[in-house]
Parts: sequence; structure tokens; C-alpha cells
Amino acid sequence: MRRAALSVLAVVGATIFAMSAEGQPSGMVLIPGGEFLMGDHFNEGGLDELPLHAVYVDSFYMDVYEVTNQQYADALNWALGEGDLIYVGPDNLVYGPDQTTPYCDTTSSSPYTRLTWDGGTETFGVTTGKENHPILKVTWYGAAAYANWRSTQDGRTPSYNLSTWECDFDANGYRLPTEAEWEYAARGGEHDPYYRYPWGDTIDGSNANYWNSGDPFGGTFPPEPETTPVGYYDGGQVPKGSDMANGYRLYDMAGNVYEWCNDWYASDYYITSRYDNPHGPVDGDSRVLRSGSWGNIEDFLRCASRLHGVPDDGNGEFRLVLPASDIPTLSGYALVGMTLLVLAAGTVVLRRRRGVACT
Repeated sequence: MRRAALSVLAVVGATIFAMSAEGQPSGMVLIPGGEFLMGDHFNEGGLDELPLHAVYVDSFYMDVYEVTNQQYADALNWALGEGDLIYVGPDNLVYGPDQTTPYCDTTSSSPYTRLTWDGGTETFGVTTGKENHPILKVTWYGAAAYANWRSTQDGRTPSYNLSTWECDFDANGYRLPTEAEWEYAARGGEHDPYYRYPWGDTIDGSNANYWNSGDPFGGTFPPEPETTPVGYYDGGQVPKGSDMANGYRLYDMAGNVYEWCNDWYASDYYITSRYDNPHGPVDGDSRVLRSGSWGNIEDFLRCASRLHGVPDDGNGEFRLVLPASDIPTLSGYALVGMTLLVLAAGTVVLRRRRGVACT
């Protein structure tokens, strides 16, 4: 019976691996759905991080890294080639096709970005050496537009209406994570106990990029952005440390740059947040930002820390998610495995009762 059960368990494990790996989007990892207690578990943050409340999120895919300068430049060049998706103003800011909705800065409009614009050749580029650093000075609108461009390029249905900026959560395209998805992913599956940071309760310069963290890209503020390349904290970082990918293999979920979430921000939202896949308030003045940045002290890097910014201000960066509604949750896998094990055990017992030799 034990041997039969182990055999079935091996088959279940192989099936789970195949299901999760098959068709996995490039540059993304599967975040298995589940429940967690969202908010500040240490009573050390703002009142907007309370009360602790149970939240369930469905499975989804998430970018391993923050979107880089090169990725965003490539997308802008693609959008430019499409004819009417973007507009570069006389101020060298990039706007949407309405010529009033700001998407991002260029080096000619802000010293904090590494995105270049050559008006002569009408080409976007990146300051040499900063290609693999996260894009800076992107508005919430610029992040949502990028999600639509990426969806179109991949043959998916875009998630955002670029006139109303409403998100269609039933579309199969890329979008910004909800605030609940972001915190769930940042915690990396560590829910017993709940950690202050994605890796534990303490922090030093080997863990993440923050104010005075000591990495070789810092020490020049202002005006040089002190970002580190995406995935820099992989075990080869300075100061020397461990590979800091969290339990879901995501990098930079604490520090480096702020990350836009899809949700509108409300200081009292946790009081009324629904349990099942919350999408945030229906409207607001600012959008949620998470993770903290290279210019923040340690407190802002906590998993529960909530920040916010007006959507047309380029103070946020981002990574994207994709729906994975066809992927069972961990609890679903467990149920399938237990069912098969029970069936296998029952078969073995039945065979023994009938006098059939079991090996």
C-alpha cells in the first residue's frame, strides 16, 4: 500500500510540474492562488495598513523582474511604429495619442530617467550601461499603456481601455497587479510566521537596494538615480549576500524602485476590502505604490508598507501580471493528490481482499 501511494504521489507531482511549466509566459513565474492575512503584522506602520484582514487571490503569473529601461524603450519604438499610439511633445515628454495624458519622461525632460529620445531619427534609446536597470519616471498611465502594447504584441486581448483607463479583469492580457496580488506575491508564500520583509524580519545592505544600503550604484544622489540592475541581488551583489529571490523566485520586491499597482488608493480601504480577489476602491485621486525604493529608509521596504501617487506623476515603476485562471491553486493540487492517493489505497486494499498479490 505504501509503495502504491508513493507511486501515485510521484505521478501527481510530475503532473503538477508539467501543468505549471507548460506555456509559462517568458520572464514570468506562476504565483499559486491562496489565502493570506493582508496588512501590518507588527503594528509598526501607518493606520492605512490595518486592520489585518483575510484575502484570497486566484493564481496569476508575475514578472520576475521590474520592467527595464531597454524593455520600455523597445516598446516605445514599437508603439511609434504603429503610427498613433504615442506623441512626443515639445517638452520631450511622451504622451498618449490624446497628446495630454503623460506616459513617461526622457532625459531631455528629467534628470532621473535613462530613457533617451532622438528627435532627428525619431528613436528611443537608453543611456549606456543602464539598459538592465528598471525604467524610471513612468506614470501609472504609461505603465498601463505598456501592458496593452505587450498584450497586443503577444496576441492577447488588452486589459485597459485607454480612454476610460478601466481594467477588464476578464481579458487575457497583461495588467498591473492589484494591491492584494502584489503583497501576496511579495511575501513569497511565507505565512507562518508572517515576515516583515520578503526574506525575514531584519534587513541589511546585502538584502535590497535602499537608502545607504552600500551597493556600488549608490552614493551619488542627487541627481543620479541609485537603482541597481534588475536581479542584482542574486548572490553576487555588493555587499556580499545570499540570492534574494523570494519564495516565488521574484526579485526586488523590496526596494530599488516603487511599483505601481492597479488599485486606487484609500486610507481606510482595508476596513471595507472584500475577501475574494479585491480590486481596490472604485475611484480615487491616487494609485497605490508598493516596495519602497533606492531613496527610502528600511521602513518603506516592508511587505505591508503602502504608498500612493497621483497617476499622472512619474514617480512609480512597475512589473506586470497575467491571469492564470486555468491553473489550479495549491489547495486544488492537494485535493487532487489526496483523492488519487485515497483511490490508490482503496485499489490496493480491494486487491488484497480478493487475494491478488500486490507488489
